[in-house]
Amino acid sequence: MNNRSKSGPAGVPVHVVKKPRDARLDALRGLFLIIMAGVHVPTPLSHVFQDPLGCNGAAEGFIFLSACLAGWVYGKAYLQLDWTAMSRRIWKRSRLIYLVHLAVLVPAALIIWALAGTLPPLANHFSDFIAHPLGSLMLMPLLLHQPPLFDILPLYVIFLGATPWLLALARRRGWGIILILSAFGWLAAQFRLDVRLIGDPAQLLPLRWGSFDLLAWQFLWVGGVAIGETSLRRRIVRPRYRLAVAAVAATIVLAALLLRWGFWPSTWINPDLFLWMDKWTLGPLRLLDFGAWTALLLAWNPHPPARLMAPTALLGRHSLGVFSFHLPLVITATTAIQMVMLSSAWQTIIGLLVIALLFPWAGCLEYLKRRRAVAAIKTGVPNVKPSLPTTPATV
Repeated sequence: MNNRSKSGPAGVPVHVVKKPRDARLDALRGLFLIIMAGVHVPTPLSHVFQDPLGCNGAAEGFIFLSACLAGWVYGKAYLQLDWTAMSRRIWKRSRLIYLVHLAVLVPAALIIWALAGTLPPLANHFSDFIAHPLGSLMLMPLLLHQPPLFDILPLYVIFLGATPWLLALARRRGWGIILILSAFGWLAAQFRLDVRLIGDPAQLLPLRWGSFDLLAWQFLWVGGVAIGETSLRRRIVRPRYRLAVAAVAATIVLAALLLRWGFWPSTWINPDLFLWMDKWTLGPLRLLDFGAWTALLLAWNPHPPARLMAPTALLGRHSLGVFSFHLPLVITATTAIQMVMLSSAWQTIIGLLVIALLFPWAGCLEYLKRRRAVAAIKTGVPNVKPSLPTTPATV
């Protein structure tokens, strides 16, 4: 990409410089995939993997990083091309995620429908679907029935599909007004205003929205897109503020880590405090801790050795395929653990095996990607991305 100058949000001139793919972002996404797999399989290790960074977990990081990459990738496309070309790229990606979601969910639902009578764990896990199978199947393509574990990809489909308008509005008005409106949406979710206004449509239809509150989690996505797009034009944390930002953020991060791992005396903690850490509505303390981690990493800007990051970066480069692959693995492993009285050691082995299988699967995806790239070069197909693209893909 040639260096080009165009106007950014609110007409601010920008100068975009070609940057290589940042393996650190892929490595973080891969790490979050490992944490999710460890949490989703019920083993003695699940507690260790549950929110290991303090008051926030892998889901926040996974969605936020994907939003940052979306803002960076498609913000750059917006600057290079135009809104139409950029939006087509986004909606093409969103359509792919949607199709992958259905390709995993619908066959799994049909298999579970057939086997639920003989496998009680499946019937318990998908109880809403089993109660109204036909209605649920009809609602799945509309993203209105999301069984447990199958409610993350619909978030991406919805948030990514709305991203072209976010970028267009940011170009005209700047990110400030967008972030303020998004913050009000998050605040409304804290008081459950969305539930009070909508009511409970599930009384009429077998709806299952998923565990994540859409109105709360959009704030995480909007913030990530804003950071990704802004990073094309300037530093997020200016050098003269780095030390102060890092000091404040590190203090919050340390306090949350001490609380998570039980180093604070229980008498110091009001039990009501945990109500402010709700995952599904992205509670205030949860959001504060995640914001502190984000600020700390932006100010610190660490550069771990490439070899150390390589295994998890492999997972991160193929996060959509790896995440989709881990869903049937987790369901199978959970069913086996709950059906057979296994010792804690065997449960741990099964959990680790699920995590281990993610790496050869990602390796296969990488191999196929390289083969397609080589074949495209031989056939002379233009505009083909290299095997290690310079623009990271979302999700």
